[in-house]
Amino acid sequence: MWHEPVNPVPADHPCLAGHFPGNPIVPGTLILDRVIELVQSRYPETEVAEVVTAKFMQPLLPGQAFEVWGEDKPGQLSFECRVNGSPVASGKLALVEAGSRL
Repeated sequence: MWHEPVNPVPADHPCLAGHFPGNPIVPGTLILDRVIELVQSRYPETEVAEVVTAKFMQPLLPGQAFEVWGEDKPGQLSFECRVNGSPVASGKLALVEAGSRL
């Protein structure tokens, strides 16, 4: 098992204006994007083929730092995003060898 910090999503990120006006939260797709970027930087020989599961337990606020905890097995990676030790998101990603997808 490993874990790494992820840079917070800044309050002026373009996607926050409509999600939700006056009370912004970071969209789940942006959290997943940050996880996938981290996985691809950790494992450059792989690509994320599919988001198998994703669950969002509590909102992530703009500017809130979080950590990604990961456990990799052949062909998949389980992850959990945490803020101060509390889970905000979790899921599984299917991984393939880089360049193997058409």
